[in-house]
Amino acid sequence: MESVPDDDAQEASRDALSRPDLAVALDAIYGYATDPENWEEMNSLLDEIAAGADIEPLADGMRAHLSRAEELARRLHVAPPAQNAGPSYCHMVVGRDFRILDISEQAAAMLGPFCRSLAPGALLSFGDPENAARFRALASAAAQEGAGPVLLRLVLEDGEEAVFGYLLAEESLPDPLRRRLDLSAGVRRGAIAFVAPDREAANDASRMYRETFGLTPAEARLAAALKDGLSLKEAAAHLNISVNTARNQIKGVFEKLGVNRQGDLIRHLTELSQLAAYIRTTQDSAEASPAPAPGEVPLSFVDLPCGRKLAFRDYGARNGVPVILLPSSVSSSYIWEPEAEAAKRMGVRYIVVERPGSGASTPDPELTFDSFAQDLGHFADALGLSAFRLVARSSASPFALVAAARLGRRVELLMLTSTRLGIPEGSPRARKPKGLLASFFNNLKRHPWLLDSTLFILRAKMSRSFIRPLVHKFFEASPADLELIKSTPSLEAAMIRSTMETIAHSYSGLLRESQLYLDGLTIDLSGLTAPLVVWHGEADGVVPLPELERRLAELGIAPDEMRVFPGEGHCFLNRHHEEIFERLLIA
Repeated sequence: MESVPDDDAQEASRDALSRPDLAVALDAIYGYATDPENWEEMNSLLDEIAAGADIEPLADGMRAHLSRAEELARRLHVAPPAQNAGPSYCHMVVGRDFRILDISEQAAAMLGPFCRSLAPGALLSFGDPENAARFRALASAAAQEGAGPVLLRLVLEDGEEAVFGYLLAEESLPDPLRRRLDLSAGVRRGAIAFVAPDREAANDASRMYRETFGLTPAEARLAAALKDGLSLKEAAAHLNISVNTARNQIKGVFEKLGVNRQGDLIRHLTELSQLAAYIRTTQDSAEASPAPAPGEVPLSFVDLPCGRKLAFRDYGARNGVPVILLPSSVSSSYIWEPEAEAAKRMGVRYIVVERPGSGASTPDPELTFDSFAQDLGHFADALGLSAFRLVARSSASPFALVAAARLGRRVELLMLTSTRLGIPEGSPRARKPKGLLASFFNNLKRHPWLLDSTLFILRAKMSRSFIRPLVHKFFEASPADLELIKSTPSLEAAMIRSTMETIAHSYSGLLRESQLYLDGLTIDLSGLTAPLVVWHGEADGVVPLPELERRLAELGIAPDEMRVFPGEGHCFLNRHHEEIFERLLIA
C-alpha cells in the first residue's frame, strides 16, 4: 500500500516547488540579457515570482547578477557612439546678411555643386538664380516669429527638384548643436540654419534626399505605410487597394523620389521624419508646424515653468475643435494612421500628450495626479487653448479625471475609454496572476528592484521583433483584441511603435504611474463640471466590464453617459474612432 506523506512533508514539498532554483533563474536572466529575441524564460520566471514564489534566499545573488546582466545588455545591444563623432546632422548657419557663419564639411560637400563659395565669412551665392531666390524666400519665412522648420528644395541640373534638409531660425536649433557652434549673441540674432542628414553620398544627386511634395495623396499614403514596416501586399490591404494598383503607385513614388528600391525609399522617408523630430521648435509650439514626411506628424514640445518639457503630436485639423488625448501608460503620442486621418476629416484638432517620464517628455520624480493636472493647464496655456475636450485611454483615466476636476470649465467634455481605475483584479485562488499586467503589478509591489532591471534590459535590447510578442501577450486574456491585432497588420505595427517610443528615453514614467496605482486611488472630483462619458468594450479582457463597474462604484463616480460595445475588447476604440470623434464634437 502506498504511503501518504504527512502534512509537514507536503508543506516542505510545496515550498521547494515555489522556490526558483538560482541556476534556473540566472539562465533566464542572462538569456534575456544576451539574446535579442529571448523573453519567454524571463517572463516565466517573473510569472512564477509574481504568483508568490519565495525568492528572498536568492535575492542577493539575483541582484548582483542582474547588475552584470544590465551591463552586458548595454554592451551587446546599445551601439556605442563613434570615436570623436560629431552630430548626426550636417549644418550651415548664415547671418542676416547671408554671410556664412559656420558650415560643416558634409554640408559644404552637399551644397558645393550649387554654390560659388562656401567659406566661412563669404556671402552665400548660388549659381542658379532660382535656387538663390528660393533660399532667400524660405529663409525669410523661417525667420518669422513662431515659424517652424521649412523644407529646402533646390533645382538640380536636370531640372528636377530635390529636398536637401530644413531651414530654421538658429535659435531653434537643437541645444547640443547650438553649444558646439559657440556663436556670439550678436551674430546669432536673426541667423538662419540649414540642417540635413549627414550623408556620405552628398555629391551623388541620384542618392540625395529626394522626398518632395510632388506625391499624390494616394502615393503619400502608400509611402507612409511602407515606411511603417508593411510589405507592399500588406500596405495594399491596409489601404483597400489592389496589389497591382499599389505596384503602379510605387513606380510613381520611385520616379518622384529618385530611388529605385523600396529600401532606399524607406531610408529617405525615415531620415526626414527623424530630422523633423530632432529639430527643437520654438517655445510657441501652437504656431510652429514642422513639415513632416508623408504620413508623419513629428514631435513638438512645450516648456513648463519648472523647466521640464511635455512632448506631444498635433494631429487633425489645425483650426478644428481642440481635443486633448491622454494615452495609456504603455503608449506614446504616436497613433494609428486611420485614426489621425479621421480626426482631420471630421474637423478635430487631435493633440496627443506624453506624460512626464513617458516618450520624450521630461521625467518628474514627484509625479502625482494633481501635479500632472497643473502640467496640463500650463500645456493648454502654451497652445492658447482656453477650452478643450479631454479624452483618456485605459490607465490615463485617473489623470484625466483629476485634470478635469482641477481645470473646471476649461474642460468642456471628459471622455474615458477602456477605463482602468486600479491595479488588475485576479482570482484570489489563482496560483498564477491573470495576464502580463497583473504579473507586472505583483512584481512591482513585492520586488521593485527586479522589475527595474527587467525594464532596463528590455529598453537596451528593444526591437520590433522583440516587442511584437509582448504586445500579443499583453492581450492574451482578451481574445477579441488579439483577433483584431493579428488581422490588422498596420494596427499591430502602430502599437509596436507606440510601445517602443514610450520607453525609448526612460521607463521612469511607467514605473511612477504604476506606483501611483499601487498606492491606491483617492480622487476628489468636487471641481468637475464637464459631462463625464465612459465607453467600454463588453468583451474587454484587460479591464473586464464588471471590474470597471466595481471601481466606479468604489470611487463614487457616476458617469453622465455609459456605453458598452457588445463583443468588443479593450481596443474597441480602434474600430470606433469615428464614433468617438462624433461624440467629442457634441459639447
